[in-house]
Amino acid sequence: MSQTAVTANARVVKYQNSFYREFIRGNKFSKYIGTNENSPIQLIEDLSKARGESVYIYLVNKLGATRANGKIRTGYQTLKGYETPMNIRSNKLTIGLSRFAVTIWESDKQFSAIDLVEARDAVLKDDAKIDFRDRIITAFGSMSIDGNTHYAYADADETTIKDVWLANNSDRVIFGAGVGSYADHSADITQLDSPTDIITEANLKLMKDKAKSANPIIRPIKVREDEEWYVVFMGTKLFRQAQTALAQLNREAWVRAQGENNPLFTGGDLICDGMVIKEVPEIQPLAGTPGASGTTAVAPAYLVGAQALGYAVALRSKMIQDTDDYGEVNGAGIKMLDGLSKLYFGAGATDTTAPKQNGIVTGYYAFT
Repeated sequence: MSQTAVTANARVVKYQNSFYREFIRGNKFSKYIGTNENSPIQLIEDLSKARGESVYIYLVNKLGATRANGKIRTGYQTLKGYETPMNIRSNKLTIGLSRFAVTIWESDKQFSAIDLVEARDAVLKDDAKIDFRDRIITAFGSMSIDGNTHYAYADADETTIKDVWLANNSDRVIFGAGVGSYADHSADITQLDSPTDIITEANLKLMKDKAKSANPIIRPIKVREDEEWYVVFMGTKLFRQAQTALAQLNREAWVRAQGENNPLFTGGDLICDGMVIKEVPEIQPLAGTPGASGTTAVAPAYLVGAQALGYAVALRSKMIQDTDDYGEVNGAGIKMLDGLSKLYFGAGATDTTAPKQNGIVTGYYAFT
């Protein structure tokens, strides 16, 4: 009797699809990735269906119609000639190739006490998750002065990048309790001191106030149609401060119940005034002690709303293989063709003049 065998290529394709699903679902930021405009990390897969190196994502700001500027007509007033233009801006996301792989000696499969192929697949998956997590964290802290070229915080020049970025984003950056001139990044950092500029309930609410008063506003994430939330990501040092500051608030039964029913909430998170506070240990403090007197440590926190980051995918994770040395050395890896960056929306004909980060308030806080 003849039997139909499953080909090796079919197995690879199945693994690729399974890997991509687990890679997205198993990631720490997975619940914040989505294809709609309410998602903090907006997934765009247009380039998987058509050729191209870049894709544009569009933002339509609210209309500026008010009675004060005469755009709203009442009664028998003529509407013709008083229409309000829509404010549509765009941001370009550019993709690139990334790959990583491991190799196994064929003979070691016999010698090893564990299944090396299974172990290899596991470490590839874990490495992909770590890489994606680190890219998200880097994007949160990154800076751009044209909306297209992005600099990691550590790589950004103090004067030509950080100061210009700060001036453009003065309505969506906060230093501790609101100190600073918002004109000189390093000078404002040096004003952060403990205990005034640490994570407290009051300072968290100041961060939210920044989001709500920003122009354009940092749009909250809508949950169950009528609830509006922000998510605040911070490292362990700041999260410990938040635990102390919000201890009584988070012991209240209604807060716990609300949190557990909130799809943005995970066990161990904190809640404060419509903000979910999440610990991400990999968010590191700024180098050295750049705060007050040159002896105060400083760390960032990121309040995130809708469309904070854009994640453009042209090629989902794909299994790659290689054989060398007459079949003795077998390599396997993963490659992806994608792009991940903070979304900026600027002015001018190309939307690159004085761009503002769209969905993030960046906060800097002292800690001990």
